[in-house]
Amino acid sequence: MILKELSKRNDEWIKIAYSICRDRHLSKDLVQKMYMRIRKYISDPDKIKKDGKINSLYIYVTIKNLYYQHQNKKKKNIFLTYKDYDAYDQTIEPFEYNTNMTSSYEEDIDVLNMEKANEIIMNNIEKEIKTWHWYDEKLFRLYYFTDKSLRQIASETQISLTSIYNSCKNYREIISTKFGEDIADFFNKDYDKIK
Repeated sequence: MILKELSKRNDEWIKIAYSICRDRHLSKDLVQKMYMRIRKYISDPDKIKKDGKINSLYIYVTIKNLYYQHQNKKKKNIFLTYKDYDAYDQTIEPFEYNTNMTSSYEEDIDVLNMEKANEIIMNNIEKEIKTWHWYDEKLFRLYYFTDKSLRQIASETQISLTSIYNSCKNYREIISTKFGEDIADFFNKDYDKIK
């Protein structure tokens, strides 16, 4: 019932989403997610109505929150899990590669040094995290190593969203200050500079 009413103003919701994200495809995705969220969480349609009509402000806020979640998932940075950067496939035999090329992509990647550098960075970050207060260590791991948003963490832990946001911002600054140079060296393939 509520979805029928919502869908009558579908073009309006897409325009609202487009005004937020400035991407036609993403705006349609956000509207679809908004429908799913309302279907899941709103059992009484009167909760999102004002004067008998669907409250546009409620829909706007819902779409905006979905957009922020989308952006956070894009920005969330799980530090250097090597499997994400693994371009060397050990299952392929060397003779299967085209040998007519003067330089192959595999030659440009120093896999052993890349693995070693990644391990050094991850171990250094791990050592740093273990020196933190237990609260900070747990919150860091909860945010950076799970798919949970700040709002989900705040809801589950009963810690204020502002406090979690500020803490995560501080963690990012600490990691970036202490290990930013090593991480940049990693991406620049200067593995020998990483200690």
